[in-house]
Amino acid sequence: MNSKQDIKTAFDAVKDLDLTGKVFLITGAYSGLGAATTKALLQAGAKVIITGRSESSQTKFAQELIGSKDIQFQESNLDYAKTMDLTSLQSVATFAKDIFKRYEKIDCVISNAGVMNTPFGKTKDGFEIQMGTNVIGHFLLNKILAPKTVRQVWLSSNGHLLVGKWPGEQSVTKAPRIDLSIISNPDETNYDGWFRYQQSKLGDILLAKQFAREFDHLKTCAVHPGVVRTKLGRHTSVWQLLKYVAKTLFNPKTDKAVTPEEGARTQTFCATMPENELKNGGYYAKCTLSNESDASKSEEDAKRLYEFCDEVTKSYQ
Repeated sequence: MNSKQDIKTAFDAVKDLDLTGKVFLITGAYSGLGAATTKALLQAGAKVIITGRSESSQTKFAQELIGSKDIQFQESNLDYAKTMDLTSLQSVATFAKDIFKRYEKIDCVISNAGVMNTPFGKTKDGFEIQMGTNVIGHFLLNKILAPKTVRQVWLSSNGHLLVGKWPGEQSVTKAPRIDLSIISNPDETNYDGWFRYQQSKLGDILLAKQFAREFDHLKTCAVHPGVVRTKLGRHTSVWQLLKYVAKTLFNPKTDKAVTPEEGARTQTFCATMPENELKNGGYYAKCTLSNESDASKSEEDAKRLYEFCDEVTKSYQ
């Protein structure tokens, strides 16, 4: 494999790899980062299970891939048979149990799907929408599949470092700890979309660490893809975008916006790197271990969040 410095895209991350016989599952797989990861893994010979909410979008993506001359792969290596809605625990359980029955082993579950800074809302099960989608839905999927899973990659973000609203201050020491009190009973009157996003991305890191503690056979990590040009930022205001542009102009250390193919390099790299090179529970950015908040290092918080998710999803497991 190329050195980490040479890995600019998801395709670079799997260059010269033969993933024949390996099985990957990707959520949110038919657009953005998920689509880029799917293409790279298929090109390298892997079997890829893709899933998302929209049956029509998923089928269209799959058929376009099958008919593409740019990506060479065996059609049988693309499993797009089932969709899954992360905002519905019943949908997640139905999907996960179907996969559990049909596959003997999942080499890596890539929990890629997510929402960011959404307006106030609840999942079908009544959870705050961002934590319910980004964290609780993915928890249930990974919990059901854990006995057959070798590795988990959780899509987090440097958003877990946010203090206030994006693109404001990011702090390793001051970023808030996880708050479980308003997940089950969200209040629209004090809803802060950016704070709830920060909490959900922190939650992804905490769960990545705790799954590794709960299951001895699992290797896990969380990743930051960078600032990526996808539809994820559709709820970001024009004023916030202008502030981000100004920040990139005057601060050369600020992440520049990248393409989905570039943004997907880290999750693809972490999903396929040799087992002995992956730091269990690590947080990666630009294909290397990265700084994470003090809040994400709390073993107490990780256990509390895991137990909370386990309890509220127990009837679906």
